[in-house]
Amino acid sequence: MDKSTALEIGQEVIYREADLIDRWQWQSWTELYTETCEFWCPAWISEVLLGDDPMQTLSHFYLTSRVALQDRTWRIESGVAPFSMPLSRTCHMVNGVTVEAFNDSSITLRSHWQCLTYARQATSQVYGFYDHSLIKESDTWMINKKKITLLNDHLEMPVDVNNV
Repeated sequence: MDKSTALEIGQEVIYREADLIDRWQWQSWTELYTETCEFWCPAWISEVLLGDDPMQTLSHFYLTSRVALQDRTWRIESGVAPFSMPLSRTCHMVNGVTVEAFNDSSITLRSHWQCLTYARQATSQVYGFYDHSLIKESDTWMINKKKITLLNDHLEMPVDVNNV
């Protein structure tokens, strides 16, 4: 595999992920992730220092399995998480995807993102950086790790896995 093929594969997975979450296709979205995935959105320790260890510093969320992601999406969809009702409408825009490293069984990507959210008759936006680690399982590329750097963390409304 060459770098342009790795980029094409990575973009396809990342863009599909954004589309599935925006369309509330929770099961298909979680199936993009490996069983032992890591989904992490660290919090800022100061204006210039981002938490670098989910076991030692605060995180907006840190999930370590597909089952945990499925539980989180169930809470969002079912209304068990009161802040998620009514269900927010989102539009993720991902660009600037670059390949950091690749081989025949893994791809590491960086990108920029923005998510517009409409909920409770108000619109908000969050934005930042994504770091994705993809691995090939059988013939399918899956997300093994996703780190979400939230740049504007002075939030107007609650965020969850579907808003970042």
